[in-house]
Amino acid sequence: MSGTGRVTAFLSMVIMAALCAGCFGGSVEGVRVAEVARGDVSAKVSAVGTLEAAQPTDVKPLVGGTIAALPVKEGDYVNAGDVLATLDEKELQAQAAQAEADYLTNASIGDLLEGQWANTTSLYKGMEYASQLFVEMQGQIDQLVLDFFDLMPVLMPLFPPEKQEYLKSLLAEERAEYIHAAASRPGLPSIPYSGYPSSAAAADAARMEAASYDYQRVLEGAGNPDITAPVSGYVIFAEPSGIMTTDLISEMLGGLGSLTSSMSALSGLLGADLSGLLGGGGGAAEELEVGSRLKAGQTAFQIVDLQDMRVMAQVEETDVPVVQEGQHVEIFLDAYPDITFTGKVAQVGVKSQAGSAGTTVFPVVVQMDRTDIPLRLGYNATVDIQVLSRKDVIAVPITAVLEEEGAEYIFVVEEGKAYRREIETGDRTEEWAQVVSGLDEGERIVVEGAGKVKEGQKVE
Repeated sequence: MSGTGRVTAFLSMVIMAALCAGCFGGSVEGVRVAEVARGDVSAKVSAVGTLEAAQPTDVKPLVGGTIAALPVKEGDYVNAGDVLATLDEKELQAQAAQAEADYLTNASIGDLLEGQWANTTSLYKGMEYASQLFVEMQGQIDQLVLDFFDLMPVLMPLFPPEKQEYLKSLLAEERAEYIHAAASRPGLPSIPYSGYPSSAAAADAARMEAASYDYQRVLEGAGNPDITAPVSGYVIFAEPSGIMTTDLISEMLGGLGSLTSSMSALSGLLGADLSGLLGGGGGAAEELEVGSRLKAGQTAFQIVDLQDMRVMAQVEETDVPVVQEGQHVEIFLDAYPDITFTGKVAQVGVKSQAGSAGTTVFPVVVQMDRTDIPLRLGYNATVDIQVLSRKDVIAVPITAVLEEEGAEYIFVVEEGKAYRREIETGDRTEEWAQVVSGLDEGERIVVEGAGKVKEGQKVE
């Protein structure tokens, strides 16, 4: 890890005293021996970042409009309820009238659709009634025809005798064909009817709900042209959005060279200035002022508490695995070089970013403890994240620990000779290793040159 490991002054002094007292330097050259002591072991990760508000409150107008009055300046302290800006009342009234017209239009759409459906229903019922009349008339005609066939035998004596048999056979045949034709006659088509569609009714209700919400929102906004602070704090003007700058578009396109140069050449070909299309070619953004246009629902101001701050730190990818939420942090600001601020890790990013030096970093949010010292947004900060802190533990220099086939061991010095002993280590820093088992306080061990020592060799 890039942060340096540390032990307490107590542990360091004990070991250094042993080294300086001649407790080393036996038969093997370059070997040093020291007494094991308890102490505190810690490690940190350092990173740089900038200061920002921890919980800014966005102020968004209900309706869009032109600023008619702007009684505050960026950086002013305001109390909850203070007026930040006043929108043009005539514009708001026009919006209210338009919203009412839109609401009534949406209401009329539903009414028109239901009216058309009612007319269709009436037409259906008329066709259904006409069909019934036709069926009844067809039945009466059938009865008349059958009555005619039944009447003919009564009139048969009026015909010559030699014709009567022929006529009887003909009438019987025609009557049978008519009955068969009537029975085979197709019925009238059925016209389905299901009432006003549920999907249309749902669409009407949703459209009316949306129109009603928008109408009420505009009425509320038009009724109070003042944009007020919801909480107390310092006012920050939100950055204008909408038109992308030249640099942003160039970055999005990538690999196409200077977009500004290309657009300048295109301007010459077309005989027109296209710099305004790209946000002024990198010029300063338009500041919020009287006459500026605000959009409904878009952040116009932010209210920040300069005592509730956080650091957006950039931690190297090699260090971020040991950084966790809740770890203690010391914070150093360039603006206050003699003051140490404190805080805790609030969030560890999961997506990398490109660091200022071209390295891969991860964003880490450090929540600062509240302070009475006046702070400002954008201060440069350096953070020391306490990634390891162990109190009253046995720790040995990392140079004393050896490893063979996955087993860790050290050389313990007894009666002037070195003997191998396996140990179990815990947390480590760049300089120190915590010994969990296998070693007791007060024992003497080889702390330097352990790789030169052999089992049973004299070291002092």
